[in-house]
Amino acid sequence: MTPMTDPHHREKADLVEHRGCQSRLSQSSLEWIAFVARPKQRPTLVMAPDRDAVIAKTYECVDRQLASDKTPE
Repeated sequence: MTPMTDPHHREKADLVEHRGCQSRLSQSSLEWIAFVARPKQRPTLVMAPDRDAVIAKTYECVDRQLASDKTPE
């Protein structure tokens, strides 16, 4: 089933913000996808089976990225 014919497909993506980073959530036919955007960084793709799981994974991703920014080289 394509997104256009899937009755469960959401037309509009959800936006979630965590610690200054925006994530755009959308549902594909089998799972949820999030694009995590940080300033001056390429977006990161996160996938999970449901909306709550993809939000949790996005928060973990942002937290890890911010923690690695603070680690001295």
